[in-house]
Amino acid sequence: MPITGQNVSRHELIGLEARVTNSSDPTLIGIHGTIVNETRNLLVIEQTGGAKMVPKANSTLMLTLPTGKEVEINGDKLVGRPEERVKRWR
Repeated sequence: MPITGQNVSRHELIGLEARVTNSSDPTLIGIHGTIVNETRNLLVIEQTGGAKMVPKANSTLMLTLPTGKEVEINGDKLVGRPEERVKRWR
């Protein structure tokens, strides 16, 4: 099943381009790069100058899908272990 704006939370996020558009921590807003790792509560975004850890909760992310389309997603919907988050939709 291809990744779309409606099902992006059901797919693997590693490898997607991401930009933090809103966060409870204002120092994280504007971070952008490639998602290189994901844990239960964090996304690791590789950017020029190193990787940044961004909490999923209380963050809003703009993800660039493989088709080039951008989708904004509430990070609260992504909280959970990646393998469990992907499995719960099957």
